[in-house]
Amino acid sequence: MVSLGTTAQRSENMNLDEEMAIYAKKNGYPIELIEKQTCDCGSDLFTLFSDDLEGGAYIVCSKCKKERDIRDSRMYIENKEQNICNCDEESLQISIGVAFFKGTRDPRWIYVGARCPKCELAGAYVDWKEN
Repeated sequence: MVSLGTTAQRSENMNLDEEMAIYAKKNGYPIELIEKQTCDCGSDLFTLFSDDLEGGAYIVCSKCKKERDIRDSRMYIENKEQNICNCDEESLQISIGVAFFKGTRDPRWIYVGARCPKCELAGAYVDWKEN
């Protein structure tokens, strides 16, 4: 399992969108679109699996167990890791951020961020360049 690394910091009112925007700006590809993830069953809590080296992720609804591929990236996962919060919480609120190529709606960089409902820690868990 992989815990949230150095991309997140504690603050009194941790906002996932803001934390992802800060991370993306430092990465050089600012987020232009954020997609908050909600399952068809109504739940906003998911287990996150990713491959940081290959760039890919998918989520599993904590309530109904339905799986969702993030931006058709699951096929690139070679070494699947379950992402958990530093407090050991496995169910996370997930948002996907997208940076586009200039003047287009073609994705250039994908960011997957998560917020822990237990301790409220938020940040980017995995990101990758689109080809």
